[in-house]
Amino acid sequence: MFLDRDGTTFRTRVHRDVRIPTADPAVTLSGDLYRPVTGEAVPALVTVQPYRKDFLAGSAYAGPARWFAERGYASLVVDHRGTGASDGQRRAEFDRGEGDDALAAIDWIAAQRWCTGAVGAWGVSYAANTTLRVAGLRPAPLRAAVAIAHGLDAGRDSIHPDGARGDLHALANRGSSMLLQQLLPPLAGYGTADAQHRWRTRLRTQRPMVLDYARSPADDPVWAERAIDGSRITVPVLCAGGWRDSFTHAVIDAFERIRGPKRLVMGPWGHVMPQDSAHHPVAFLELMAQWWDHWLRGVPNDAMAAPPVVLHLDGPRPRWRGYAHWPPPGRSTVLAADGDALVPAAPDTARRPPAPHVPDPSVGTLRGLAGLGLGEACPPLDQHDDDLRSLCATGAPLEADLLLAGRPQVLVRLAPDEHGRIVPPLRLVARLCGVDPGGRSTLITAGTLRPGSEAEQTIPLRPVHHRVPAGTRLRVALGTADFPRLTPLCGEVAVHVAGLRLVLPVGDEHAGTDVDLPPADATARPAAAAPSWRVERDHTRGATTVSVASEVPHTVSADGHVYRLTSRLRAHLPGGAPQAVVTSATQTAQVWLETGERIFASASVRCTQDALRAHGVVRIGALTLFEATWTAELTREGEGLVRQP
Repeated sequence: MFLDRDGTTFRTRVHRDVRIPTADPAVTLSGDLYRPVTGEAVPALVTVQPYRKDFLAGSAYAGPARWFAERGYASLVVDHRGTGASDGQRRAEFDRGEGDDALAAIDWIAAQRWCTGAVGAWGVSYAANTTLRVAGLRPAPLRAAVAIAHGLDAGRDSIHPDGARGDLHALANRGSSMLLQQLLPPLAGYGTADAQHRWRTRLRTQRPMVLDYARSPADDPVWAERAIDGSRITVPVLCAGGWRDSFTHAVIDAFERIRGPKRLVMGPWGHVMPQDSAHHPVAFLELMAQWWDHWLRGVPNDAMAAPPVVLHLDGPRPRWRGYAHWPPPGRSTVLAADGDALVPAAPDTARRPPAPHVPDPSVGTLRGLAGLGLGEACPPLDQHDDDLRSLCATGAPLEADLLLAGRPQVLVRLAPDEHGRIVPPLRLVARLCGVDPGGRSTLITAGTLRPGSEAEQTIPLRPVHHRVPAGTRLRVALGTADFPRLTPLCGEVAVHVAGLRLVLPVGDEHAGTDVDLPPADATARPAAAAPSWRVERDHTRGATTVSVASEVPHTVSADGHVYRLTSRLRAHLPGGAPQAVVTSATQTAQVWLETGERIFASASVRCTQDALRAHGVVRIGALTLFEATWTAELTREGEGLVRQP
C-alpha cells in the first residue's frame, strides 16, 4: 500500500462530471474521478455502468472508489452512453458497442500524466458484464479485471433465464427501473444548457429498453451476438459470486471460459457486494486491492498464490475451502426414482416410473427472488407446499454427511403417449431439496430446461458446494413452473415420466484446504431497508399473488439534490388460469432540486401473456412535462415473441 507522508492513507480529491471523449466527436461520457492527492503517478481503476452514478445503484460505487483512491488508485466511475450525464442515445442493453465506451474510458485515463498507464476494470452485475466485454477487446492499458455477480451470456443469464420467458425480472422490474432512470434529468450540472439538452432530447427520442427485450425472445440470434467470448479474455480476472444469487452458474461459467490468469471466490452471498452481505461478509475491497497491487503495481503478494478456487461451504459447520480447480475433486453417484422413492441406481434394475404429473402453474413461489435487484431480501422458504404440487421422489435419511461439490443433473426419460409419440413439455423445472427430520424442505439447487424432442432429457442444476447433514432425505421435485421467476405456461397437459435419475457430484472430503478470508467490518456495513415481500395463496379461489414493496427514503445526491424512490412489484396468477397471469411493476421518484424545483417521475410496466404496456410520466411541480405509453405484442412461450415493425 502506498502511504502519504503522514503515514496514513491518501487524501482524496473528487472531480465530478469529467468529460471523456469517445470515437464519436459529438459524444462525451460523464465520469466521476476520485484521485489520491500525491505528486506521483498512480494506477487507475475504471467502472462503466448504466445505473446513473447520481442515483442509488450507481452511487454505490462512490464508497469503493474513494476507498481505492485513499490507497493510491485513481478511480473513475462512468455513466454508459445515453444514461445519466453522458451524451448520446443509449444502445440496446448488452450491445457489443458498450465495450467501445469502456475502451474510451480506459484509454482516456491511461493517457493522463498523473496515471502510470496501468489500468484495472471492475464492476458488479451489469458493470461486471461490461468489464468482461472490454477485457475481451484486450486494450493495452488494461492489466487486470474484477467481475462480481455476472457472466458472459446476458440473454440466458438475465433477460431470458435459462432460455425461458421471465416477465418479472427483465420486463416488469428491470424494465420499469431503467425507464425511470431514463425519465429523470441528469443531476450533475442540472441547471446547465448541456444537461437540459441531454434530458429533453432523451425524453423526446429515446424509447424504453424494455421494448428491445420484448422483441427479442430467447432464441433470437441477437442474444448470441451480444454474448461475450470468454476465450478472448486473457488479462487476469478475479471472478466472484454468491451461492444465494441467481448468477451462480454465470460466474462459474465465465471463470471456466476465461483463458488468462484467474481466481474464483464463491461465497454465501446474494446479489450484493461481498462486504455488504448479511451472510459471512468478507473484506472484499482488501482482496481486490491485493489483486490490483499484484497486477497493476507488480507488488509480490498472495494474489495468485494457491488455491485459485475459494468456495464457501454451506450447510453445517460452514467454512471456506480452497481447491486447485473447479469443480473440486470427487466422484458421481446416481440415484433413481422408484415410484415416489429415490434409491441408489443399479444397472438392469427395473424401477416403477413416477406417477403422471399434472402441472401446477403456481409452483415456484417459495423459491425466493434471487437476482431481482433486491439483494438478499427474498430468500427461499420451506419448499414443502411447492413439493406437494410437484412430481417428487424422496430418498431415505442419509447415514452420513454428504458433500456436494459441482453441478448436479436430473435425467428425465419421457414416456410416450397413447399413440407412441414423445410429446415433451414446453419446459421442465427441477429442484433438489433436503428434507430434515421435522419435514422442512430446504432448497439446495434448481435448474430449468426447454426440452427437445428426444425421450431422454438432461436438466442441469445450478452449481453447489454444500454439505447435506446426516439424517436428511434428498428430494427431487419436477414440474414445469417456476412462478413468478418464469412466466406460467398455457395449455399444459400431464407430464408422463418413464424414468427419473439424479446425478450428484460428491466431493472428496480430503481434497482442498481450509482458507481464511478476512471478515468485513460489521460496523461499516450499510443498513439496508428490507423490502416487504409477500406470498399470498387464496385457497378458495386457487389464486396466487407475489408482491414486493420497497422504498429508498430521502437521500442526498453528490450534487446536493434530495431524492426519494419507491418500488412496487406484483405477479398475480388467477386460479387455474395461467393465460390470465398479470405481472407488473411501478417505480416512482421524487427529486427536490437545489434550484427549488420538485420533479416527480413514474415508470410502470404491465405484462400479460399477450401484451406489454409501459407508461412514463414526468412532472415539474404541477406541470406535466412528459407523458407517453408504449406497447409491444407478446406471444406465449413456445411460439416466440412477435416482433414490432
